[in-house]
Amino acid sequence: MSVHLPDEIISEILSPALKVPDHEFSDTSSNSPFAGRYCESSSAFLVVCKAWLRVATPLLYHVVVLRSKAQAAALDSALRKNPDLARFIKKLRIEGGFGAAMLKIIKQATNVTDLFISVNIWSSDNVSGLVRGLPLMDPTRVIMFDTPYHGTRNKNSQSLMDALKKCIEEEWKHLTVFELPFYSHYYSTSTLTTVSTSLAKASALKTVVIPAMRIYGQHPPEYLSTIAKNPSVQSIEFRQPTHPGRFGAQQLDPLPPALAHPSLRGLVKVPESSTPDITRPSTPAPSSNPQLQYSTEAVPEEIWTLILRFAMARDVEVRSSIGRSRRFWLVSKKFARLSLPFLRESLLFTSASKYDGFLSQLSDDPSLLSQVRTLYFHTSFASNLRPIIKIPLENIICLVPVSVTLKVFSDLAKHCGSTLHRLEGLHIAKASSVAQPAIFSHLKKIKSLSLGIKTPFTASNSVPSTALATLEELSLSPYDSSILPILLQMDMPALKVVNFPSGNGPLAPFLRKHGGKLRTLTVSVTTPLVVNLFETCPDLVDLTVVCGSGVPDASGFTCSAVSTPSIETIQFQTDGRFRGAERKWASFFDHLVVDTLPNLRQISLPCIRWPTTEHDIGKSHWAKWAERLLDSNVKLVDSQGVGWRRRLKR
Repeated sequence: MSVHLPDEIISEILSPALKVPDHEFSDTSSNSPFAGRYCESSSAFLVVCKAWLRVATPLLYHVVVLRSKAQAAALDSALRKNPDLARFIKKLRIEGGFGAAMLKIIKQATNVTDLFISVNIWSSDNVSGLVRGLPLMDPTRVIMFDTPYHGTRNKNSQSLMDALKKCIEEEWKHLTVFELPFYSHYYSTSTLTTVSTSLAKASALKTVVIPAMRIYGQHPPEYLSTIAKNPSVQSIEFRQPTHPGRFGAQQLDPLPPALAHPSLRGLVKVPESSTPDITRPSTPAPSSNPQLQYSTEAVPEEIWTLILRFAMARDVEVRSSIGRSRRFWLVSKKFARLSLPFLRESLLFTSASKYDGFLSQLSDDPSLLSQVRTLYFHTSFASNLRPIIKIPLENIICLVPVSVTLKVFSDLAKHCGSTLHRLEGLHIAKASSVAQPAIFSHLKKIKSLSLGIKTPFTASNSVPSTALATLEELSLSPYDSSILPILLQMDMPALKVVNFPSGNGPLAPFLRKHGGKLRTLTVSVTTPLVVNLFETCPDLVDLTVVCGSGVPDASGFTCSAVSTPSIETIQFQTDGRFRGAERKWASFFDHLVVDTLPNLRQISLPCIRWPTTEHDIGKSHWAKWAERLLDSNVKLVDSQGVGWRRRLKR
């Protein structure tokens, strides 16, 4: 059934998604708040239905942000086809020159009241349209953008600056507010003097906004005194930047002596201190509404038990839930009594003293043997795990590697192997003797096994094929290559996830044996592979390649035409360095062909740094490779999972 809503209701619904906040529109920090937005364009709301198109169009065009020549050309085309759209444009942010299209836009957008203009122009950018169009405007508010330490201007930048000065002095009769860039106090003296001289001649100017800065000495900067000579100026306001960045916010409270100088005529206004009032209580007062008063005495303990179990349980598969605070036992005696079993069920040790305290309590209170099920170790201290062998543990999880001897590991497997589900983070030190393959036969219920094994295994052809029958996830790093022939003798029917992040041995035989079961695989770029991963592991969905400072060969990421691999995501783990990464990965992406991987949807590479300006986009190979992959419906993403989105092209 169709639902008809009034336009006013639809407008309220769409406004949060379509309106641009003024603090973003006027932001003059070095990085544009509109850079790096890789989400779907807000114009997508207009194609939902005719009602949304009718209501959303004025909202969409109220604030127009132009960041490329293609966007300017598209806006010009839209205004020529539908001139009525121009009357909706009230705020116009121009972050470049953008050629002749700007003159056509300005001629049509006659209702612009707020103008953001960048004088930081590349020599290749055409400002002819802007220079000719600016005198046709008459805004009431102008925000100027420039970069810090701007030296000699190129021809286009100087031409735009000259046009801006002339408009301030002669053309813009209704200009009442002018905002200088965030980096205005880092300019050369000549630039500030030039702008301030023009502002001193603006007949209608009332307010000049300048980002907060530290001012030393008894006399104000020359450009402030020049602006103050304008008799129509009523205030010079200092404002904290929205995004201070590396220069930081400057505190001007109390007012520096220089800003109280008689030459400024008392015009200066500084932002109020943002320091919070610590004298006020942060806890709200109890509500006086009698309807909100209730008692928990009638809640059965069974209900509280379920609530506390949910709130206090540590999820062994979600690391973010392990260290969170659980102080519910401090609420009341009832909560303390009901919480105790959950406190004892899973224990986290962050220091040697806490672990030693647990061992002492274990000897004093034997009931702990039947209550403790999971032990977490988040410390690098050398733990003596032998005393916990008598506990029927289900999970031993070392969040940082814990080194143990081969003897301790063998005893853990023998005594706890029948109950253990997860055994993760143990590093077995190299021993004088060799390890016996039969050690794995004790792990009857193990689902996740993550080990570092430096001790070699004795060669054996009698390893039970039923060993590790319940294992779903196997991680070995580092490992002695002698363990691989042992794993080949096991069937491991439940195996789905395998992580070999260090290249310690040939994995081809292992993958031929178990590759058909795998859904997730981690390998090192240094691992010698003589098999095609996607053909040997046809059901593999997620592949992670640990690269470090290396780069893989693109030829290894193809598949024969006769098979259809299931791979959906490929993640490369690099050393995280941005400098030189684009050049280093050029050969890989230039030769990468993904047409043989029809299910591939994403390639993740943490060393990507997406360009944010039209000039940088034109030079970026990352953007070029990403767009080529998008032709095959594959998204290239950075370390934050942010993928490239196509830009308008001329």
